[in-house]
Amino acid sequence: MTLFNLSAAADALEDHLDHERKMILSGQIEGLLRATGEKERLLSRLPRGGDHDEVFQRLRRKAERNQQLLLAAARGMKSAARRIDGLRTAETSLRTYSRDGAAANLVTARGGVNRQA
Repeated sequence: MTLFNLSAAADALEDHLDHERKMILSGQIEGLLRATGEKERLLSRLPRGGDHDEVFQRLRRKAERNQQLLLAAARGMKSAARRIDGLRTAETSLRTYSRDGAAANLVTARGGVNRQA
């Protein structure tokens, strides 16, 4: 593969990785899933072997940056899910402590209309 072809393939992949970063930062998860095939196609256009370390280092840094962003997004989503779960639990229970310091949850009854006569 000639240097021109490497440059064109690397530039296209670099543009794709930059676009992928924008999608990650804006929360466009569906767009990331759709773009996977294009990224694989661009990766297959890169030459195997050869002395192109500088180009591959640059692409690797961008790919690793995107991976770190995805991992951070996943941690954030898990944290938000735990927080929402905690808020739901707080609506139905009260956490108290006994004299000896042991934690206990007091479950409260759901609000409703008392229809006793």
